[in-house]
Amino acid sequence: LMIGGSGLVAPTLLLLRTFFGSKTLVFLHGLDLVVDSFVYQALFIRCIRSMGHVVANSCNTMQIAVEKGIFENRITVINPGTALPNLTNMEAREDFLQRKGISFKKIMVFVGRMTKRKGLSRFIEQSLPAIISAVPDTGLIVVGENPNQGLTNSGEGQEVAELVSRLEASDHVIFLGQVDDKDLEASYAAADVQIFPLIDIPGDVEGFGMVAIEAAACGTPTVAFSTGGVADAISPKNGYLVEPGRYDLLADAIVQTLGSGLPHKQQCIEHARGFDWNLYHGKVKSLVNSLYS
Repeated sequence: LMIGGSGLVAPTLLLLRTFFGSKTLVFLHGLDLVVDSFVYQALFIRCIRSMGHVVANSCNTMQIAVEKGIFENRITVINPGTALPNLTNMEAREDFLQRKGISFKKIMVFVGRMTKRKGLSRFIEQSLPAIISAVPDTGLIVVGENPNQGLTNSGEGQEVAELVSRLEASDHVIFLGQVDDKDLEASYAAADVQIFPLIDIPGDVEGFGMVAIEAAACGTPTVAFSTGGVADAISPKNGYLVEPGRYDLLADAIVQTLGSGLPHKQQCIEHARGFDWNLYHGKVKSLVNSLYS
């Protein structure tokens, strides 16, 4: 059995299968099905269709795979896993806030590369003013940088910075850039809510929404637009899904979360336990045994 970590290696697997006659399994993540390239769609998708079985990281990725001509009976959905960290204690949390100069009473966090798909610029323009008006002592910490490589390269870091300045929201937004794992965990744990304002971009897709699970593992709920594979990552236990493009409803849900403290921290952590890496490994092992034993 030969296993490929993404659709990008499907041609290699197909070539090796030709020589060795091995069975093939490839993991799909969403973007490796929709990337906007004629050559990719003509060559790589054809090779993916030839795989013996594929694992999709979400129901949305599975649907895209079916639309690309992959038979549904050769697709299994297995959501990615996450580590369950030792939650940052209050002293460590205060140390993080002090080191980063964060003094907001209520904290929103955005985690991810600043690509157009992540929707940060539109959120700042269309939702942030209403949130600040309703909760004046709230602020947004942005964790992540502009992308400089990958299947897409649609960074909007400069646009985001200019919007913050134009809207005179500099006192409510702090850019942390790329951080280490310890500070990433602290960013999640310090926040009252994570924002995930995704937008639909042709040739780009959110395959799953791993940050929602990472935040939940630290006890923090997520408010997101229901697009891509995010619906697999968010339930009433760890946040709210909002109709895509409804920035008014997104702002309302965030304000509600900031005010109510719901879902509770323990509910979020319980949700994240369902995505523990041990469970993930067990599902993959079970699939491999059932298909190729």
